[in-house]
Amino acid sequence: MIVLKVVLVSKDRDYISAWLDYVQGNSAGLHVRFTAFSQEDSFRDHMKEQEGRELPDLVIAEPEFLNDWLNNGGEVSGVPWLMLSEGMEEVDEAKRLMKYQPLPALLDAVMHACRQPRRKKVHHPGQETLSIGVVSASGGSGKTAVALHMAKQLGLAGYAVLYLNLETLDSTLPFLEKGLTRSGQRHPDAETGLSRLLYDLKVGRKESGKQLQVQSKGVDGYVVRHEALKSDVFWPLSNRKELLQMTREDTSNLLRYLTDCGQYDVLILDGDSGWDGRSEGVLDAADAFVWLVEDDISAMHRWGQWLQHAERTKPDLYESMLDRSRFVVNKYRDNVVNVLPRPDLHLDAVLPYIPSWKQLSQEEVMLSSPIFQREVKRLCAMLVQDGEEELKQTGRIQKLQKQDRWAL
Repeated sequence: MIVLKVVLVSKDRDYISAWLDYVQGNSAGLHVRFTAFSQEDSFRDHMKEQEGRELPDLVIAEPEFLNDWLNNGGEVSGVPWLMLSEGMEEVDEAKRLMKYQPLPALLDAVMHACRQPRRKKVHHPGQETLSIGVVSASGGSGKTAVALHMAKQLGLAGYAVLYLNLETLDSTLPFLEKGLTRSGQRHPDAETGLSRLLYDLKVGRKESGKQLQVQSKGVDGYVVRHEALKSDVFWPLSNRKELLQMTREDTSNLLRYLTDCGQYDVLILDGDSGWDGRSEGVLDAADAFVWLVEDDISAMHRWGQWLQHAERTKPDLYESMLDRSRFVVNKYRDNVVNVLPRPDLHLDAVLPYIPSWKQLSQEEVMLSSPIFQREVKRLCAMLVQDGEEELKQTGRIQKLQKQDRWAL
């Protein structure tokens, strides 16, 4: 269930109360959440707070409130709007919502005017999915935090996103569980989704015709929607054995299926910092990597050792992986003081250190840092644009033409 977010602004508090009372008692109210204001300052402050976060799906306001907001950047925000009118204002009829009319008609107009959040892309022949792996040579580098923020920012930009965690010890449950429980979207089969898909894919390789059946299902029966992330997710596996037994081939087949099903613009892949089969499967399959490093002498040393081992034992994979990687310093503080482990390496971006995360007690706080969101948004813009250029050069697709959503 997708919940639409609407901002209502009117000087008439009785009017606001009547509207909210009706919505709360109507079944359609399950699909829309209103935030109402009767004072201009409160409305202006609220809209400023939403910049870089999750914008509303519709603004409904009386002329004096609406015009001030539009003249101060609201017009370029991309948020749809309706003028709450008494019939005297000169405004396009499609943008006018008559203030006094039956409440069911008002609510119906709101539902039609909302910006509908994009869940699935329309798949056309020749289009493919961009897969981005978030990797590191060190544990504790912030991979999962970065991956979750990337999924959210890409989802907010309108891309159809799937977040896939392949860590042996999955650290996402506190974030996923609270978000799904709050939005009431936990599917009865959520806890077995990834397990069932892995099983179906294995069976499909052994039984003729079974693969076609799996392909026709897509992933709708295996994933759940997470509104806070603006992405689809697999529920974390409770049986560690299933992950430990995943081979490089299993991982490659899973990622190929998720790409070929045609339901996503972007896959965000979050895995272990090691050389197990899952990690190698991600290294084989991903179109691009966000390689996280910390400005720490030990972390730089481990990064160098990882690259040295890869160059010696898997030279072809090593070269290919370097070509697909963007090296990013996480937990950045003012400047980088440690020397990079190799002279041919360079840093592509930095993500700021957020001191408040050291004592994190509320999971949703981690996903709402404006500073961190801003820098992740820039990183996503770089990756998507690089991905487009690469895919065009190889002749694979003409896709993801949404650069206008990344005005920074």
